[in-house]
Amino acid sequence: MTIPHLDWLGPIVCLFTLAVTWKDINIRYLLLCCLLSSVIGLSTLSWAMTKPILFYLWSMSMSGLFFIFVFGRRYWAYKFQKISFFTKAYEQHRYTLQEATLLIVSLICIFSNFITFIEVYLYWIDWLDNAYYKLYVRDFLQKFMIVISTLVCFSLVFKSNRKYIKNIKSEEEDKEWN
Repeated sequence: MTIPHLDWLGPIVCLFTLAVTWKDINIRYLLLCCLLSSVIGLSTLSWAMTKPILFYLWSMSMSGLFFIFVFGRRYWAYKFQKISFFTKAYEQHRYTLQEATLLIVSLICIFSNFITFIEVYLYWIDWLDNAYYKLYVRDFLQKFMIVISTLVCFSLVFKSNRKYIKNIKSEEEDKEWN
């Protein structure tokens, strides 16, 4: 089963979520990091598809790049504090459950692609007769991880809206006290 446009699902949902949650700088910074790694991945995908064995190393590196971008957000915000966006991002940075979920998904993809790389290499040198993990597990797992990460990105809309409603309620309570 192939779904040719599944690779575009994540960036499209990220763009939509970014537009809806623009006021929350923490979510905006997270989504911009996600989009940056997606752009790099999608722009090098056609090259990677021409490398039958090295494709899995490329896939591991794209997951690793995503991991570095997302996990290193606070560090990068600190380094670029001369720019006002990064100053605000550094001051308001907080790790979220969604971010932890995305990092776990990234680690699962790295591990899965490592297993696949070893298996495909052993198949290529005729040590294995069948690349079972690649054919029956990895491809489904990758698609499932794309869907999970897309749902996690979309859930940021609800998180942002909940935060916005909470702020409105606290402003109303402040008005009642005054």
